[in-house]
Amino acid sequence: MTGTRSCSTPCADSAMCSGSVHERVQVRARSATMRGRLTVGTMVLVAAGLLAGDVTAYLAVRAFLADRVDRNLTVVAERGREAVLRSSGEPVTAETVERLMPSDVYLAMYDANGRQVFERSTLDGATSARTAENPVGDDPVTLESVPDGDIRAVGITLPDQRPMRFVDEGEAYEVTRLVVGISRADDSATLRNLVHVEIACAAVILLFVLLASRGVLSTGLAPLRSVVETARQIGRGDLGRRLPVGDPRTEVGAVSFALNQAFDQREASESRLRRFVADASHELRTPLSTIHGWADLYVSGGIDDWDGIDDAMTHIRAESQRMSDLVDQLLTLARLDAHEPLSLTFLDLSSVCAQAVADLQITTRTHDVTIHAGRFVEVAADATALRRVVDNLLTNAVHHTPDGTEVEVHVADGASGATLTVVDHGGGLTDAQRTRAFERFWRADAQRAAPGGTGLGLAITRDIVVAHGGTISLSETDGGGLTVTVHFDARAASSRLTSPDRDTAPGDRQAPHPQ
Repeated sequence: MTGTRSCSTPCADSAMCSGSVHERVQVRARSATMRGRLTVGTMVLVAAGLLAGDVTAYLAVRAFLADRVDRNLTVVAERGREAVLRSSGEPVTAETVERLMPSDVYLAMYDANGRQVFERSTLDGATSARTAENPVGDDPVTLESVPDGDIRAVGITLPDQRPMRFVDEGEAYEVTRLVVGISRADDSATLRNLVHVEIACAAVILLFVLLASRGVLSTGLAPLRSVVETARQIGRGDLGRRLPVGDPRTEVGAVSFALNQAFDQREASESRLRRFVADASHELRTPLSTIHGWADLYVSGGIDDWDGIDDAMTHIRAESQRMSDLVDQLLTLARLDAHEPLSLTFLDLSSVCAQAVADLQITTRTHDVTIHAGRFVEVAADATALRRVVDNLLTNAVHHTPDGTEVEVHVADGASGATLTVVDHGGGLTDAQRTRAFERFWRADAQRAAPGGTGLGLAITRDIVVAHGGTISLSETDGGGLTVTVHFDARAASSRLTSPDRDTAPGDRQAPHPQ
């Protein structure tokens, strides 16, 4: 017989059933909205506060009522004692007792043997079993054996020389002890009513809080729903949209403002990446076109002598070298963007600059390059990166100025760190050009542009300097030209130092290049 299998089967089926229920509970818990969680949290806190307040109020009222009963009981007992003592030994009957003691007061009498000879109860069905077996002492106690309500009672011991003669149904008794009590039935009813009122008020308050909190949270979280919808549209590709900020002092406004900043950074980064790829493609297209043109000329038979072949190979080699330099610069920028760690050590900036100037003077004799440096200017830097900074600045000054231009290199040491300054007396840059000089692939006008340049030299230099915790700036040279100032912060460089050569003796460090 086939049918739907229930989860009441033992072992594996029950385990599968409990597992599926557990998974459903977990999914439901994960899918709870923020408004639901906040509502539940608010209700729990309010319920806890109401419970604490109700319990405190109940205990306070109960203590007040008990204290009031004890005070009234003390007054009644004292009046009863005085009434008995005023009787002056005369026989007392039940009718006399009714006159002496208020009708709502419980009264019991005991003889010298502790036997109860009289009892008057104010409650229907009251029993004296507790008082008969355990006479009440001089301190107030609660008689819990009364079915319709407790009685707060206290004992009164009469003087031995003045016992009370009590006559009941023609039989006389010598009463030596009285027990008087006050019913707590009204107090118990008051406490029950208080509990009912507290429960009703708590239910009304919780219902009001539930409705009010859902309304307030719905209104408060409405901007968040707008933020979510806008974020979804941005995720679908509408990168120009931004989240509504509203009041930035609120939590939602602060989150929206921070996310808008992140979206702006992302859009700017993607824009820079697209521009970088386009510029790199453009720079590579020219040498590739040149190489392709010379190769096509040779294949088509346009070159039929060895001199022409040599000329073609020379051009192809030059363009290949240009592509190699460009790719090398792009890789350098990629490593700098990736923040790869530098191999820092303490170097003599004067020596590095002197070596770079000496090498430049061998390869370039068209400019007057001089260096002014101290004997030892220490910096914490990567040796290869530092030499590239100096070479880039010198190459930039030589290639972008006319022949015969004077170029000065100044190296100075100060309390805040080392400073490298490269000064040329060429055409210089305008203010607008100086603000864009560090952009990748940017070139100045044709008079200052160097043949075969890529527009990456200053960009690489700036990134290397920043990676060392330094700064670089451009300014106009007095009398015309461009001044590049690089400052290496001593504290920033020392904090980045990872080499164990910090305690190297001065004699073991790199010596300055002779000038």
